Amino acid sequence: MHKYNATLILLTVLLFSACQKPKEEKIEIERINNFNDTMLVQTENPKLIEFRSFVQQLDSSKINSVSLAIEKFKTVFNGQQTSLCDSGFVVFQQLMDTIDVKLNNQLQNDTTEYEHYFEISKFPTKVLKFRELLTKNGFKLSSSQDMVFIEQDRTFPINTLASLLSEPMKLYLSEIEIENREGFSENAAIIISWKQHVDRIIWYENFIKANPTFVFLENCINYKKAYFTYLLTGFENTKLFNPDKDSELNSYYSNAYRYLMQTYPDSETAQLTTPYLETIEQNSIEARRELLKKYVIKGLIYNL
Repeated sequence: MHKYNATLILLTVLLFSACQKPKEEKIEIERINNFNDTMLVQTENPKLIEFRSFVQQLDSSKINSVSLAIEKFKTVFNGQQTSLCDSGFVVFQQLMDTIDVKLNNQLQNDTTEYEHYFEISKFPTKVLKFRELLTKNGFKLSSSQDMVFIEQDRTFPINTLASLLSEPMKLYLSEIEIENREGFSENAAIIISWKQHVDRIIWYENFIKANPTFVFLENCINYKKAYFTYLLTGFENTKLFNPDKDSELNSYYSNAYRYLMQTYPDSETAQLTTPYLETIEQNSIEARRELLKKYVIKGLIYNL
């Protein structure tokens, strides 16, 4: 797992992806009279239908499809309600995710020595042009741990479509950009600070409460669930307890718990963590396992 993409890390570990379909797009309700009886018929907004149809006709193996989709998005949704624009953005993001996968598949078959050019920080004209093409269409060529890959530039939708999107969507995209830039783990160890870890959980907790009908709500719930899981159970090379003392918390987690309780004492996360800390203080492995099992059943954490 790589530092460059916290979202990809979480999705890979937990078997869900950013391209998964979120809650169904908002639909309009039309009343149709039929023999004096009124029925409710759900119809999708024709603007959304138009944009989706256009995107489906694009070649998702070609990066220039992004620019075409951007222009179509602006034409179709200009002057429309932001809620409708958000639904349109769901379709656009699905296109980006599909192109992301296909670009990286193509990169695997590319014989260009990208790793070498990154090592010497000098790129031939061919590679520079390729990087410019990626940038123009919301992607970038990156390198981590001697591996070159293509990833989405998370500032791209903010810079190109923000004026048409709702405030919650802009907040969400900004948070995703921050998390991707900061990363989450590297070499199977958590690389963000315990403060950042807790702050991310609380950010999603507050955002979910404030935006219960958000089009990417399911993603938000999954991210919060993932971060909370790691906070309670630890991570592969950032274990919950110190290796030499099974009953002694790793300072990463003891600091995180203290910060959570002092800074966000009234949060749902703090309320759920309190009984868990009690099982640790009591050194009751069985009680801790039972509590975690209960949280898994309730859908609060993942069963890793």
